Amino acid sequence: MQQRIKLILLPILLTLISLVILKLAQDQWQSWRSIIRDLPLWLLPITAVIAFQFNRSRLAYLSFLFLIYYAVERSFISDSQLLQQYAQPVFITGCLILTYLSLIKDRILFSIFGLINLVAIIICLFVSALLVHLINNNTDQLINTLPWVITPEDLVFIPWFICLSAIMIRSIQDVTLTTTATAISFLLWSIEYFQPMLFPSAMLFIIVSTIYLLSILFDSYALAYRDELTGLPSRRALYNLVLSLGPKYTVAMSDIDHFKKFNDTYGHDVGDQVLKLVSSKLSKISGGGKVFRYGGEEFTIVFPRKSAEETLNHLETVRQTIEDYQIILRDEKRKKGDKKSRSQASNTNKTVSVTISIGAANKVRGENFEHALKQADIALYKAKKQGRNQVCI
Repeated sequence: MQQRIKLILLPILLTLISLVILKLAQDQWQSWRSIIRDLPLWLLPITAVIAFQFNRSRLAYLSFLFLIYYAVERSFISDSQLLQQYAQPVFITGCLILTYLSLIKDRILFSIFGLINLVAIIICLFVSALLVHLINNNTDQLINTLPWVITPEDLVFIPWFICLSAIMIRSIQDVTLTTTATAISFLLWSIEYFQPMLFPSAMLFIIVSTIYLLSILFDSYALAYRDELTGLPSRRALYNLVLSLGPKYTVAMSDIDHFKKFNDTYGHDVGDQVLKLVSSKLSKISGGGKVFRYGGEEFTIVFPRKSAEETLNHLETVRQTIEDYQIILRDEKRKKGDKKSRSQASNTNKTVSVTISIGAANKVRGENFEHALKQADIALYKAKKQGRNQVCI
């Protein structure tokens, strides 16, 4: 839940705060207006290229389409009067494209998927023209049918609201920075249409480019420094932390007992669930411990500014928590049977528990992190040799 809040609400909140600050400080950035007007013409293509390089095809599409829109608005490609003349279909087209891109996955641009997406974008253009045609030809009936519609211009809220609902639902279902960036793009695109005098379009597209670049940056960081299965920081993140450690710290190495046997008995899917469970419990360790997945079924815990003796209670607590947790193994036949057989099978579900062994060692003066890690590994081997499911220093 906390991760969802970070990926959805935090970027949207920061965007809104940025808009408020820009509005309040508009006198300060007005002197930079000429530079600001040209900046999207550089930022958007750069963003599109970077998004393409990092296989963020959806952000690449949006950057390119916004670049075309802004170039027309500046009369570089065509007369900007066209945007005013066809403002409604252009806006609805943008809403439909944003909705479509929020529903699909990132794919390589130069592939069959790229061709499909190109066709879909063209279809969005024709659907938009059809919707505007239907709205214009049935304005009176729609106004009489829909009590909240006051003027014909209000009818644009119908497709807008449908697209907004679809994007919001998708953002909740698929919580990623890319879907959140798409939702924020929809927000800024709506501001550009409904309140064009509130912010210069150049400023909105600068914000869009910045959001896309930050999204790619954080996603790339997560890929490089986060373990995909457990969500814990990876070994690379561990060695980054080492650079900031002081002269006093404790390193603990943890290993799931008999994990290979568990994997062979219950299968790799259950093994993955065990890894997720153990990582989840370890991540909640007290005492300021920082947990990393070292590799396989091994985890590393670093306690800055603590001796091994000071970490003993914290390590023992998390070891006991994992031992006490019962994992329910559901019968596969239960999924395929009828309600009666599923009820009977639920009574035969097995419960198993896993244990971990932990070895901890102080950082010795004059020695480096590798030495402390090796000593922790020796302590872990000692814990296993003495019967496993224990902490050794």
